[in-house]
Amino acid sequence: MKKLLCAGALALAVGGFASAAHAALVQWTLTNVTFVDGGTASGSYVFDAETNTFSRISIATTGTEGVPAASFSNTCDGTNCAAPSPLPAQFIFFAPADTSDMTGKQVLALDLQSAMTDAGGTIAINPPNVEPEATVALRSKAFSTVCPDAQCPFPGPMRFIASGDVVGRAFVAPTAVATPVPTLAPWGLALLSLLLAPLAWLNQRRQR
Repeated sequence: MKKLLCAGALALAVGGFASAAHAALVQWTLTNVTFVDGGTASGSYVFDAETNTFSRISIATTGTEGVPAASFSNTCDGTNCAAPSPLPAQFIFFAPADTSDMTGKQVLALDLQSAMTDAGGTIAINPPNVEPEATVALRSKAFSTVCPDAQCPFPGPMRFIASGDVVGRAFVAPTAVATPVPTLAPWGLALLSLLLAPLAWLNQRRQR
């Protein structure tokens, strides 16, 4: 009985640790995100506030005259396109899937009014302020831009985001699809029975 209770306690403890490990995963969805030129950004990503890591990034922007549409499924983390963000939970650089050479590719920067946490919720994106573009630091800006060189250490002309939010909800992993177990058709079962019947008869004779 004691062994059974210990096993149950251990199972509950393991389950608790597993739940805690996944508690920080929140899926953030871009909501009503609009650029100053009328274009939009949409999509979502999963953020782990405990490790400051991103996954399942799927974001797209619409194009306007002179600015093509783009999609983003990666982040700039310092090992690919540019130096990592000092505040990954609040200031994010999204990049395309291939970051080996960023020349001519777009990046999307989101600057949030507060840091993302595992509590989720709604966080507004900082709109552009009225200072001239050339004198404003990249912080407190949300924009997309085309990289001028391979590493994209600084932006080209910036396409500012006028408004929008990110809305975070607990991430629920997709249900795994069960692998079907092969079964015999009815005629196959009948044939198998016919083949096994003589073996069973011989076995009974030997036992006598």
